[in-house]
Amino acid sequence: MAATACALLLGAAAAPSSATPAAVSVAAPAAVSVAAPAAVPVNYLRAVAGDSQHVAPGQPVAQALTARALDSDFRPVEGATITFTTPGDKLTFPGGATTATAVTDADGRATAPALTAGSAQGAFLVTAATEDQEARVSFEIIVD
Repeated sequence: MAATACALLLGAAAAPSSATPAAVSVAAPAAVSVAAPAAVPVNYLRAVAGDSQHVAPGQPVAQALTARALDSDFRPVEGATITFTTPGDKLTFPGGATTATAVTDADGRATAPALTAGSAQGAFLVTAATEDQEARVSFEIIVD
């Protein structure tokens, strides 16, 4: 009787109790693949700190540049890579770099490394952009 109940549970036909039980094959479950959730696209970048600063030639810029990434509903986007780009040697990041990347935090904010002014005077733009260049914002730094 136990063999009959087990066979019924496994979907096999019940064999009479006097017969030799048939081998029952149970297929292993198929592998389940769970994809990582799609990244939330950044629709807007806003300058939240560091715009419109004045700095003397050769000096560090006082306030770090911070951009905020927002989705289409103006909610912060966490984990987005933002690239900051300077206009060449007029403004540079540590090591003389003209580009730097930062990843947004839970509030959607990405902060660039420290900037240093070059020797040229004038108003210069540093841009922040998403990897796909769909969202951009500029910061004006005046070297005088």
